[in-house]
Order: sequence, then structure tokens, then C-alpha cells
Amino acid sequence: MKRFFKYVVGWVAAVFTTVILGVGLQTQNVISRLGGIGADVGIAERVAMTFYDLRYLGSLYFIFVGLAFIVAFLAGSLVFKRAKFGCPVIYTAAGAIGILVMLFTMKEAFFDVHLIAGARSGFGITLQMLAGAIGGYVFSQVSEKPKEKGLRE
Repeated sequence: MKRFFKYVVGWVAAVFTTVILGVGLQTQNVISRLGGIGADVGIAERVAMTFYDLRYLGSLYFIFVGLAFIVAFLAGSLVFKRAKFGCPVIYTAAGAIGILVMLFTMKEAFFDVHLIAGARSGFGITLQMLAGAIGGYVFSQVSEKPKEKGLRE
């Protein structure tokens, strides 16, 4: 039961990390494209827009990222059980790939439209995958079992 609790806490930490980073990165990506067409967006507006997106987009994104990470981390655990090493690397990759699959699944499910505006380009998708990778790393650090000597794999 204690082990299951660590997985749940790790999953929640990973999802929160990914949502905060992913929404922040997507907001700044969209704002930078606005600057490309001549819009002048100051730092106060950038911060306000980021918090607005965290509040309104973040709650929905949490659901999608949470579902994606359940599948990705279960797959990652199967790989880890067979490989027996590289826990942080496996879950970091699982987080990134989980986000990539989630973004394209969302696009297919919602009439070929990327719902995450900041992920409509290769650069934006890469930023979202980076957020997922960091979330996967967080999961590995929170949920993995330390070795007897106190070292992590």
C-alpha cells in the first residue's frame, strides 16, 4: 500500500509539474508569435496571461495530461521491469512520448485541430514534450525506490 501511495504522489507531482510548465511554455510561445506580427506585449501582460491560462486551460490540461501519464508511466514501468536499470531515463522518455501521443490524439479527436495553441508548430510540440519529460523525471524521483545504499538508479 505504501508503494502504491508513492506512485500516486509521484503521478500527481508529475502532472502538476507538466501542467504548470506546459501551460506556461505554450502561453509564452503564443505571445512570442503575437510579437512577430507587431503586437507589443509587456511583462505585466505576459504574467497576467500566463496566470489566466494556468487557471482556465490548466484545469482541462490537467485531465488530459493525467490520463496520458497513467498510460505512459504504466508502459514505462513495463520497460523498467524488463530493463532493470535507467529508471529516470525511462520515465523521462515516457513523459515526453506520453505528451506527444496526447497532443496528436487530441488533434484527431477534435476534428484535426490542435487544442493547445502553443503546440501548433514543431517548436511548440517540442516545448510540450520538454514539459512532459520534466514531469516524467519528477515521477521517477518521487516514486522510485532508493537502493539500499541510499543511491538512486
